[in-house]
Amino acid sequence: MNEMGNNIMGMTSELCMKEKVSSRLGRRVSAILGAHILMGFAVVLMRLSLFGNDPFSCMNLGYAGVSGLSYGTCVIIFNLVLIIPVALLDRSYLRFGTLINMFMLGLIADFWYALLEPLAIFSGPDLSLRILLLAGGVVLTCLSCSFYMSSKLGMGPYDAIGWIISERSGGRVPFRIVRILIDVCAVTIGFACSSIVGLGTLVLACGTGPLIEFFNQKVSLPIIYGKQSR
Repeated sequence: MNEMGNNIMGMTSELCMKEKVSSRLGRRVSAILGAHILMGFAVVLMRLSLFGNDPFSCMNLGYAGVSGLSYGTCVIIFNLVLIIPVALLDRSYLRFGTLINMFMLGLIADFWYALLEPLAIFSGPDLSLRILLLAGGVVLTCLSCSFYMSSKLGMGPYDAIGWIISERSGGRVPFRIVRILIDVCAVTIGFACSSIVGLGTLVLACGTGPLIEFFNQKVSLPIIYGKQSR
C-alpha cells in the first residue's frame, strides 16, 4: 500500500509540474530573456577579470581576436554552424529558447562590454578587483544558467549537441563525458587563437553544478512555478 501511495504521489507531483510548466508561459519567457541579459553581463565580468571565460566564450573570444569580428558576431556564426547537426539529428531541441540563445547572448555581451570596458577602473585592474569580477561572474553565470534551464523553453546549439550525442550513443557515453570533450575542444580552439585560459575557465567548466542546483531549488523554480516547485 505504501509503495502504491508513493507512486500515486509521484505521478500527481509530476502532473502538477507539467501543468505549471504549461500555464506559466509568461514567466518562463521573462525568465529566459532575463537570464540572457544577466548571462551576457556575466560573460563581460569574466572577460574583464582576465581569469578566462567559460569554454564556449573562450573559443569565441579567441576567434574574435583573430578575425577582428566582435564577440557577439562570432557567437552567432558558431551557433549557425552548430545548429546544422542539431537540426539534422534531433529537431526537438529547436525551440524559442534556442533562437534567444543563438542571437541574443553575444549581442547583449557586446553591449555590456562596450559600456563597461572604457571605464578607468577596468584599465589594468589590480588583483583584488579581478578576484571580485571573477566571483561576481561565476555567481551571475550560475544564476542566469539556472533561470535559462528552469524556463524549459529549449537550449542553445552548444548545449543541445552534447545531449544529442549522448542519446545517440544509447546512453553508453554519459552527457557529462560528452560535454567535457566538447569543452576541451572549445578551449583548445580558444587557446590556439590566443584567448585567455585560466582559473575562470576551469571553474566555469567544472565547478558550477552545485551552485546552479542551489539556484534551481531556492530561486528560479520557485519564482517561475511557485514556492512548492522542486
